[in-house]
Amino acid sequence: MNQAFCAPSIGRALITGASRRVGRAIAIELARCGMNLELTYRRSRDECEECARLAQESGRSGGFSITTTITQLDLSDLAQVDALGVAIAKRGVDVVVHNASSMDATPLGSMTALDFERLYRVEVVAPMRLTQALAPVLARSALAAKGAVVFLSDAHALGIPRAGFAGYLVAKAAVRALAQQFAVELAPDVRVHCVAPGVVMWPENFPDATKTAILSRTPLARAGTAHEAAQLVRFLALEASYLTGETIRIDGGRSLR
Repeated sequence: MNQAFCAPSIGRALITGASRRVGRAIAIELARCGMNLELTYRRSRDECEECARLAQESGRSGGFSITTTITQLDLSDLAQVDALGVAIAKRGVDVVVHNASSMDATPLGSMTALDFERLYRVEVVAPMRLTQALAPVLARSALAAKGAVVFLSDAHALGIPRAGFAGYLVAKAAVRALAQQFAVELAPDVRVHCVAPGVVMWPENFPDATKTAILSRTPLARAGTAHEAAQLVRFLALEASYLTGETIRIDGGRSLR
């Protein structure tokens, strides 16, 4: 479709950690539905610019003319987090997706208090401050389903501990509690959701033997795709008008075994 005949966008979404993998897929999916995008990255500006280009193409394919804004953001730097909150509040926002994460290993015997504090700051404190700053703007959203916040946790943080990642998984367990708390605090004008992925795209250099072991305990017998995770986020953000405070696993049924 020629861009000159594209419809106006329907709103604006902030997606943290949008350079690659699930964050990129979410950006492309929301753009297809007509959302302008605020995209953040920590190190990979080139990849984030590529994401913005793909998102604009996706918007055009859906019949929309969208805009994209790219911002460097280190979630461990709360001054940067607060500055972004102020900037986006001025531009307006309807959907916030807390996708950025630091899946750092903290092996037993080498864990430090600083490890835990940094991971908690990235996974919990920074998203809390950003959501708090944007809550008044989200409450004024003109979207049919109203404003929405989507947190990404981890299926392993919901009762399936993984050795070597205590700091990350303890923080991701707190993400679920934070989403539930905000669901109550921001109701009825803002819906808050939590998505807990299992294996959605294999990590790079993941051992084949470990893949086989994981899939043997997964009823759907395969890893999920970034697009499947993005579809769930899109549904929660734009369509699930009578759903809030829930945590939804997307793990192929692995938690059942």
